[in-house]
Amino acid sequence: MNSRKYWIAALCLGLMTLLGGSRLWAATAATAATTATTATTEQQQVNELKAKMKAEGWTQISEGVFERQLGPNKVEHLGYGREGLSWTIGELNRKLASLRKEYETYPSEKLAKTIDDLTYKSAKAQHELWRMDKSSAKGLSSMTAAVAGASCSNICYSATADAYPLTSTQGVGAVADASFNSTCGYSGDTYAYAYARATLSGTTTTVTQSDPHTGTSVTSHAAATVNGDSVSGIPCYSEASSYAQSSALGISYSTSDTNSSCPAASCTASISGTSYEYFINTGCRTRTWTAVVSSGCTATSYQWKIGSTVVGTGSTYTKSICASTPSFTLDLTVNGTATSSLYVEVVYEPCECCRSGQICP
Repeated sequence: MNSRKYWIAALCLGLMTLLGGSRLWAATAATAATTATTATTEQQQVNELKAKMKAEGWTQISEGVFERQLGPNKVEHLGYGREGLSWTIGELNRKLASLRKEYETYPSEKLAKTIDDLTYKSAKAQHELWRMDKSSAKGLSSMTAAVAGASCSNICYSATADAYPLTSTQGVGAVADASFNSTCGYSGDTYAYAYARATLSGTTTTVTQSDPHTGTSVTSHAAATVNGDSVSGIPCYSEASSYAQSSALGISYSTSDTNSSCPAASCTASISGTSYEYFINTGCRTRTWTAVVSSGCTATSYQWKIGSTVVGTGSTYTKSICASTPSFTLDLTVNGTATSSLYVEVVYEPCECCRSGQICP
C-alpha cells in the first residue's frame, strides 16, 4: 500500500452530545423541553458551541458553518441548522462546477456518473432545505430535543478524504469514506467520490469512482489511482471528497482534499555479483557486477567507485581480478541518491609445490 497521510474524524450525537462525545450544550432532556422556546437558552447553546469549536481549532466562516484546515489542500466543514445545510448545498455546487470543467477536457462515463450523482444529492439537499424553511423546528434547541429522548441513544457520522502522490510507482491516488448511523430512526445521506488523472507514455488516463447512499445506517466509499506523471500542459491531479448530512437533525459534515504532485518513485539500489574470489595459483579473472534498482524506478545515471576513484558510469561494471589484487569495496550510486556497497574479498593461497619451488600442475 502506498504510504500517505490519512486523517480520520468521527462525530457522535447522542443524549445531546456532539463532536466525539464532548458536551455541546448543558440542558438535560427535561430542561431542553422546557427551555427550547427561550432565546436566552438558544444563545447560550450557540455561545457554548462556538467556544468549544474554537478550542478544537475550528473557525466560524459563516453563520452555522465551521471550518478546520487539516493540510495545504485538505479542509473539513461542519454545519448545523438551515445556514449549515445552505452552505453545504453551495459547496456541492462548487464541486459540481469543477467536475464539469474537468469533464469538458477529459470526458468519461464514470466521471459523468459522478456528476449525475452529485447533481442529485444537491437537488435533494435543496428540497430538504425548502422543507426546513417550512418547518418551525429551526434552532439548536429543537435539534437537541429531537435526539434527547430515551429512545435515541446514539447518532454517529464521519467523513474522510485523502488525495496523494503514489510512492511505490509514479502516479496519483485518492480515497474518500463517509458514514451515518442512527439507532433511533433518523435518516441521513452519505456521499464519497475519488478522482485521479495522470499521463503515461503520452496517454492521459482518468479514474473516477462515486458512492451515494441514504438511510439510517449507511456508508460510502470511493477510491481511484492511476500511474503516470505530468507532461507539458497536462499536470497530474487527484481529488477526494465526502460528506454526511441529515436534514432531520440539521447537521452536515464534509471534508475534501486535492493533490497535484506525482514525483518519480524513489529508487533503491543493490549490487549483483561476486563478493569473494579465491586463487591457489597466480592468474587473473574478469568479473562483472550489475546495478539492480527497485521496481518502478527509472535509473538515469550510474556511478561506480573504488575508494575515491570513479571506475564506471554504466549499469554494469567489469574488472579484472588477479591473485595479487587486494580486497576492495565497490560503491554504486544511482540517480545521484540511491547507494549500495559491496565488499569484494580476494584471497591468494599458493599451493605446497609452489612454496617448495616445484612446478605446480
